[in-house]
Amino acid sequence: MARQEFGAGIADYVVQPSDGLWSIAPGATITFWSAADGGTQYTDLLDELNAPVTQVTADAQGFIPTFYGPDGITGMWADAGGSSRAWMEAHNVGDSEEASAGSVRDWLNVKDFGAQGDNVTDDTLAIQSALAACPMGGIVYLPAGAYRTSAPLTIPPAVTLMGTHTNLMTVVGLVDPPCYIAPLPSFVGDAVLKFLDQAEGGYSTISAEHRILNVMIDGSAAATPGIDGILAKGNIQNVGLRDVTIRKVTGAGINTQFNAGFFPYSWRCHRVMVDNCGWHGIHVQVMTDITLIDCQAIGNGANGFEINNAANSQMIGCRAEWNANNGFHITGDWATGTGSGGMLLGDCSTDRNGFNGVLVDATGNPPIQIENLHTRRDGRNGGAGGGNYAGLACNGATVPVLVGMVTCYPGTDDNGTQTNSPQFGARFTNCEYVSVASGFLHAANAGWSDGGGNTVLRRGLNIAERTGTTAAPVDAFAGPTDVAGNLNVGGYLAAASGQSGGVWNIWDATPKALNLGTAGGGVAIKEGANARMGVATLNGTTAVTIANTSITANTRIFLTIQTPGGTPASPYISGRTVGTNFQIKSTGASDTSVVAWALFEPA
Repeated sequence: MARQEFGAGIADYVVQPSDGLWSIAPGATITFWSAADGGTQYTDLLDELNAPVTQVTADAQGFIPTFYGPDGITGMWADAGGSSRAWMEAHNVGDSEEASAGSVRDWLNVKDFGAQGDNVTDDTLAIQSALAACPMGGIVYLPAGAYRTSAPLTIPPAVTLMGTHTNLMTVVGLVDPPCYIAPLPSFVGDAVLKFLDQAEGGYSTISAEHRILNVMIDGSAAATPGIDGILAKGNIQNVGLRDVTIRKVTGAGINTQFNAGFFPYSWRCHRVMVDNCGWHGIHVQVMTDITLIDCQAIGNGANGFEINNAANSQMIGCRAEWNANNGFHITGDWATGTGSGGMLLGDCSTDRNGFNGVLVDATGNPPIQIENLHTRRDGRNGGAGGGNYAGLACNGATVPVLVGMVTCYPGTDDNGTQTNSPQFGARFTNCEYVSVASGFLHAANAGWSDGGGNTVLRRGLNIAERTGTTAAPVDAFAGPTDVAGNLNVGGYLAAASGQSGGVWNIWDATPKALNLGTAGGGVAIKEGANARMGVATLNGTTAVTIANTSITANTRIFLTIQTPGGTPASPYISGRTVGTNFQIKSTGASDTSVVAWALFEPA
């Protein structure tokens, strides 16, 4: 082995940047280490005169003078006293054309940095070295293998970590391709992969444009609670995840959080699978402008998707299955100001989640829009069913919740065990405004459930209900154009014609509660046997009996002379028999006038 030459050139001033220029102050003392954080300090150095030194000092221009590293070491982490270290390679490392030009490769293979991928060796340092050495816009490549790690790996801004393959789920009879990052049982840290914001990472640029492609994280060997698959805190923008699988980590699959007054925002996630993680599958905290497409959370220890304020965001074609709590939880304070915004949940599905398929309990003013939601067998409740759980539930939401089409289909586990669930197809309690346009709701106890306390709950015309099991459902269908619940119209209801088969109630307390506002408009009442209006001919002071089975003890009977006859006098009601008839007399003995009568009941 031999010592390698370092320093004495503009290439070493730039080093191999992970975030742009890594500048050194004139006269700064520089030490060299085996790792980006911690590690062992290299003190066996020689200066340009071959005198032993343990560190070097930058010259008046901030350049690193020529020196020689320890025997056999071709790269080291340079520490100039700042918040982060930079990777520095010897002059003769890599392609000679690259070395002479002072350039770096934009496609780095982790095995060139010492990674083994043999499912035994701790590859943390090798992979992190490749990530730190990668220029912005470059790719760090993980060839097929199982890469063991003992500490978090940090992906710098504008760097892509790319593997070869991700397994979505375990398939019986399929040889598991060894293509993943696997934390060791001794792993120490809060996440397998991390994004750091500018302040925490010590970057000279904003933290943005990270990419993870075709990467699988297998945390089944890690025992420490709370290890997330991917963790991001603070102002971390425009991250892209595609074909990423995270399984069996002890914390959240993906966890985004607050740091120093900022949250991550504007992420794009495509085909992300989070499988059997210890906490939420995907936890999003105040993530503006996130898009999740074809993402799945299955078997996680809390909620599948925990969406705590995601203004101006959308989830399309996502699925939540077998999670211990809710499949999708739309929660938190979504605010009321100009920067607030709602979310679209479209073409998503649920199955066998422990609580609700979808629960909305968010506060604020932005609308939450749910379109084409398919729920099935949620509300398992540990196999007991019940619990007031539903395929779709809104509880205490102050945000407007607008639902297009929603379906619920109940059932038991695939082997026929456990209790038929969910208890309700859709249930709404203590909400400010919920509108459901259409749906087919089949549940154990009731398809539609108004839990009470709702300010406005609007049910559309085309919502069908069933109860019971899937093998023997009990239909509770409304007619083809009928409304089984209440229909509230805020403005005018205009109809060319109208009919009613039930009682009409008008609760308006104004003097014109029923207003026929067009000249010529009137009220018509059917006459005939037992009708509420008719005519009769008086017989003076002798009672005339009118048969009518609708007469009650409180019926108000109005009389008026239609055609005078004989000597007209004053007609009056002389008696009644409830449910049978009433009698009319006149105060004049020779009064034979024709009188009209009408019957009204007090409200």
